[in-house]
Amino acid sequence: MDLMVLQSFLIALALGALIGLEREYARYKKRGHDYAGIRTFPLISLFGALSAYMGILISPWILIVGIILMGALIVIAYFSVAGHTRVYTGATSEVAGFLAFFLGVLVYYGEISLAVILTVVITVILYARSLLHHFAKRIKKEEMADTLKFIVIAFVILPLLPNQSYGPLELFNPYIFWLMVVFISGIGFVGYVLMKWFGEKGIVLSGIFGGLVSSTAVTSSFAERSLKEKKIYRTLVLGVILANTIMFIRILIEVSVINSALLMKLILPLGILILICVVFSYFLWKRSSPIKGGEMKLKSPFTLGPALKFGVIFAAILALVKVAEVYLASSGVYLVSFISGLADVDAITVSLSQLTRTTLDLETAKIGIVLAALTNVGVKGGIAYFFGERKNFGRIILGFYIALIVLGIATIWVI
Repeated sequence: MDLMVLQSFLIALALGALIGLEREYARYKKRGHDYAGIRTFPLISLFGALSAYMGILISPWILIVGIILMGALIVIAYFSVAGHTRVYTGATSEVAGFLAFFLGVLVYYGEISLAVILTVVITVILYARSLLHHFAKRIKKEEMADTLKFIVIAFVILPLLPNQSYGPLELFNPYIFWLMVVFISGIGFVGYVLMKWFGEKGIVLSGIFGGLVSSTAVTSSFAERSLKEKKIYRTLVLGVILANTIMFIRILIEVSVINSALLMKLILPLGILILICVVFSYFLWKRSSPIKGGEMKLKSPFTLGPALKFGVIFAAILALVKVAEVYLASSGVYLVSFISGLADVDAITVSLSQLTRTTLDLETAKIGIVLAALTNVGVKGGIAYFFGERKNFGRIILGFYIALIVLGIATIWVI
């Protein structure tokens, strides 16, 4: 007996059993129907593996017949259950059964890692039924439209753009330009989805998830709230500090995707700033009172206008940095970083990270990114102090941010 074949059959059974276990649990909790469970799904996956095995051993037609037969059995089972219950029950379990068959086929053909990943994804989707339905009910018309726009720019427009530089000094690359639009929009979009998924369960959670969308938006929102709810100023400060901490983490994520070598340069200076923010946040958390209602008025982070605005900013900064690098050396890069940090830290981060793959040296890019981040921190400190309650909320944030900026400048030259 071929042990590899036996191993494939056993893995197929195990993957089918995982899906079947979830379906059995759903039926027990009265969230599913009697189509299949802990016994049927492993047999379906085994049937898929056996069909693939016999398709190679005897004839490919056996696999084709197996697919047709499996589809027919699932259709018959669906109408049988629907006729018995006389209500529409959906076809989730039936589709999962058909997928389980192909998981068995994948396992036999040696695509075990892919089969395992797909099995986990299928099981999570099946288990998250109530969460997904609740999430869908909360989606607004504008958010659905923004989701479709994001899909268009990421999976329709991007593949059609030429990956080639144009103009003097090769300043403009349409593909890279649009890729960064998709990348940054995607980060904000994921953060917004997380907020919609979990709900606004307090200021702390809003600060963390809001930092993925826009730490400046969090600061502005909490500054406005601090004028009306002065007694909870420590919790509001905590939300702002956490949002800024997420901004530092977001910078590291952006850099890691584009240039891992630059990431190693930035881990220590930004890591120190993150650690200081975490320690200060813990101190605030211990002294703040637990409250409810961290509601923020954050709009959906993706619309075509802001995405194009970021694209223009990114292209302009990338061009300025290239020109500054040629005519002003590193000092020009630092000037552009400072100016960019006044408005947006993502564009300069992505621009410098991209340039390190061609002409810009890692040390200059590191200093430029940290400088832009510290400039952005200073802007948010000003927003908190001048637009929020000054005595407590604004004073604490501005004082902490000034100390953070001094420490950050020190790390630039020491580390």
